[in-house]
Amino acid sequence: MQPWVFDLLGSWRWGTRGLGGPKGVNCGLQPGWKTAGRIVGGVEASPGEFPWQVSLRENKEHFCGAAVVGARWLVSAAHCFNGFQDPAEWVAYAGTTHLSGAEASTVRVRVARITPHPLYDPDTADFDVAVLELDGPLAFGRHVQPVCLPAATHVFPPRRKCLISGWGYLKEDFLVKPETLQKATVELLEQGLCASLYGHSLTDRMLCAGYLDGKVDSCQGDSGGPLVCEEPSGRFFLAGIVSWGIGCAEAGRPGVYARVTRLRDWILEAITTAGRPLAPTAAPASTTASTARPTSPESPARPTLGLSAAPPDSVTASKPQGTL
Repeated sequence: MQPWVFDLLGSWRWGTRGLGGPKGVNCGLQPGWKTAGRIVGGVEASPGEFPWQVSLRENKEHFCGAAVVGARWLVSAAHCFNGFQDPAEWVAYAGTTHLSGAEASTVRVRVARITPHPLYDPDTADFDVAVLELDGPLAFGRHVQPVCLPAATHVFPPRRKCLISGWGYLKEDFLVKPETLQKATVELLEQGLCASLYGHSLTDRMLCAGYLDGKVDSCQGDSGGPLVCEEPSGRFFLAGIVSWGIGCAEAGRPGVYARVTRLRDWILEAITTAGRPLAPTAAPASTTASTARPTSPESPARPTLGLSAAPPDSVTASKPQGTL
C-alpha cells in the first residue's frame, strides 16, 4: 500500500516514496533558517527555525499553538476548542517568531472550520487532536513551511531528542507569555515508564516527553503546538501535539502529547472529507478517568502547556525501524 503524501497545493495524493521527502513533496524543511543562528541549549527560536509553527488567536489573544501540515490545513489539540468552536473567533498567525506579529514575514489567515476528533474525551484528554481548515491558502516560503506527517509505521524511539516550540509561560507561577517564540529539547520516554507515572490516564494515543528530574517541559500557553523530530534526511516530522501534564517541569511528571502516528489516519480523513460528517473509529476500551486534568490558569476548561529552559543537548536523529 502506498502512503498518502501532501503536495504543495495542500491536497493529498498517493506517493511512492517514504521517509526523507516523498517525490514532489517539500515538508519539514527550514529554508529561511541559517544553521549558524541556532542557540544550542537556549530558549529563543530563530526566525525561520520552526516555519510550521502557528499562533492561534482567539479574540486577538494568543491562546494555542498549531502546526502547518498543508496550504489550507493546521493540526492542533482538540481541548483548545472546548466551548470555543466558532471558527469566526479564531485567526492563525504563521511565519512569525514574535507574538506582536510585526515581522514582514507574518501571515494572518482566518480559520474557516474546526474539526475535533469525534472520540475526543475532555475528561481524559484521549484523542486530543483537531484539524483546522483555513479561509485561504498559505503561501509557502522561507518562513512558512508544512511539517511532515509521519506514516502510521514511523517509529520515534525512546530516548530520542526532539523539539517543542511555542509562546507558553516560562514558569508555572509566572503568568506572562514571552514575546519571542521559545524552543526546548525534550527526550521521548518509554511508554511503560510513562504509564507507571500516570497510570490509567495514559492511553495508546498519548506519548510522554521531557525529563524525569523535571529539567524542561511544556507549560501554560502552548497546547496544540508541535513536538517534532528530525530525521537523517534533515526533515522534521510531527511526532506529537502538546496535550496535558501536571504542573510544569515537575520531577516525575513529564509532558504528555497526542501521538500523531496513532491519529494520522483520522487527520487524513478529516482533510479529505473537508468538513463532511466523519465516521468515528471503534471506541477504545474504557479507561479510568484521571484526576490529572489538563488545566490552565486562564480557564479550567481550556488546558494549555509552555516551555522552560532547554538543556544543552543537541537534536539527534534516528532512522525509523519498524512499527510502534
